[in-house]
Amino acid sequence: MENADELPFKVGDLAESKSFQHGYRGAWFRCKIAEIRKRKEHLEYALEYYDFPDEKLKWTKPYQVQIWVRQREKNKELMIRPHYPPIFNAKQVPDVSSIREATVVFDDAWKIGDLVDWWTTGCYWSGTIVQILSRD
Repeated sequence: MENADELPFKVGDLAESKSFQHGYRGAWFRCKIAEIRKRKEHLEYALEYYDFPDEKLKWTKPYQVQIWVRQREKNKELMIRPHYPPIFNAKQVPDVSSIREATVVFDDAWKIGDLVDWWTTGCYWSGTIVQILSRD
């Protein structure tokens, strides 16, 4: 599972790293790949968190197991993902010639069952829409 070909990151790439830390379990933090190494046959990334500049570099394996999960349920979870692309409503898309990276454009309203990420408390939280309170 831990194969450099599966995660095509290189030093300097922007990414997001998942946390298992209490209070932030499942949250994704914006980071930059500072270094890459192979240690004891496992790939590791040194991550620089750019929303938290005082944090030291943290070495992270791309796949990890939550330590509180029961032994029979242990599944490795992806801990590093590419950074999220900019998102625009179809009515607000900038001039195409000014877009320099992959961009998400949507022209539909959110629906129950849609998967979402939202930014709050310095990180992204993932979820599924279960109820729509208003169309605003």
